[in-house]
Amino acid sequence: MKASDALVLNGEGMSEEGTFFGRLWAKQHGKQFGITAVTAGSSGVLLVACMYQILFLQDHANWNDYTGGAIIGAVVSLIVFLISFPEYLRFKGHVVTLEELKEIQSTSELRRRKAEGDEAAEALGAGHLEQWKAFLDGRGVKR
Repeated sequence: MKASDALVLNGEGMSEEGTFFGRLWAKQHGKQFGITAVTAGSSGVLLVACMYQILFLQDHANWNDYTGGAIIGAVVSLIVFLISFPEYLRFKGHVVTLEELKEIQSTSELRRRKAEGDEAAEALGAGHLEQWKAFLDGRGVKR
């Protein structure tokens, strides 16, 4: 067995190739927080609208023809919501981590938790890493 075969077998080689959607999502680095926020929010609103149709308007004479579409819309929006909302929460957690770290007054505590901030800023992209490094430089913490 060659070394490249071993990499593929243990999963390390898969990150370079990845799936189509994985590569597409990786290309959106820096925009992912906004994408997940819009996707989760809009699918949540659509889910609520569809559920309102199903629960309250299906017996109404003018609206009963839309019940089938509302059921399909509810299923699709629920699936999209269940996929996008956990990702949104993960990115929101990174934002909260950076905000929390920027509130720390103790330089030694900031040095101790710097790696945590580096990881959060790197995951968010979109200039967060540059802002984090500028914040650390302003506070006198070495990179």
